Amino acid sequence: MPIPHPRLAVPLDRAVYRQLLTDHYPWTEVTVDLARRQAEGLSGVFDAQQGPDWARFVWVRGTLRGGFSAAGDVTWPATLSALPRAQVTLTALDPAVADLVWSSRDQTPQVLEAPWPGSQATLERQRFSGVLLAGQTCSFWEGGRTVGGTLPPPGVPCLTLSRLPGGAEAHAALLGFWRELIATTHRVTPLDEAWRLVSLRLAGEYPCLDPFAREVTVQGGQLQVEPDVPAAEVQPALLSAFQATLARVGLRLADLPLTELRARPEWASAGLEVA
Repeated sequence: MPIPHPRLAVPLDRAVYRQLLTDHYPWTEVTVDLARRQAEGLSGVFDAQQGPDWARFVWVRGTLRGGFSAAGDVTWPATLSALPRAQVTLTALDPAVADLVWSSRDQTPQVLEAPWPGSQATLERQRFSGVLLAGQTCSFWEGGRTVGGTLPPPGVPCLTLSRLPGGAEAHAALLGFWRELIATTHRVTPLDEAWRLVSLRLAGEYPCLDPFAREVTVQGGQLQVEPDVPAAEVQPALLSAFQATLARVGLRLADLPLTELRARPEWASAGLEVA
């Protein structure tokens, strides 16, 4: 996998504990405490630091996404072995922010043309989901709005770590994921009519959803997407339409049999933690 970026600065207003020494809060107690919090639905990050070496683990709604360090992915046993006398910090986060911390760890930074706030309108119009980096600040975005972190001061150049992976191959994989998700949901409750009504309502914001244009349709629970619709338009449109359709038919993600889909890397890229 690509080498992760340095750890993103996460909001500390909900820190459970900060920089505790494992000399005084042993790793055995840390492990038991985290297992309990995971069972209670933890969303957040755990950081361990010993000298220049560090590791970060991320949970979203009680599911451990994994751990990583400056060298790549890392396991819990390897961390305990490599950092026996660490300082440890646990920070609870909104699930959407925790999800972005994990999904952006190996994304390639993109430079925004205009310094802040000149790029704000573009991010909002494109319904940007990802991380905005500028100097020492870091903010987390979902659907064109901030969901955590600190916005840049005026005039500062910005970088983004977009949740949406780049390239035709990644786009095709994400579309395949959406097809399976919609088909799975349709087997629980038929979606066609709800999807059509939602698409009519959202077509002004997402032209590709216009049922008369037939660029993005759901029939018999099968998603069809015309190949010439840009990925930057299709992906946020699918997320918005799916969220609205779930609401219309009275379903939550928790109501659906999604264990296998949750384990796929496309889950984070799709932005479903806010659904």
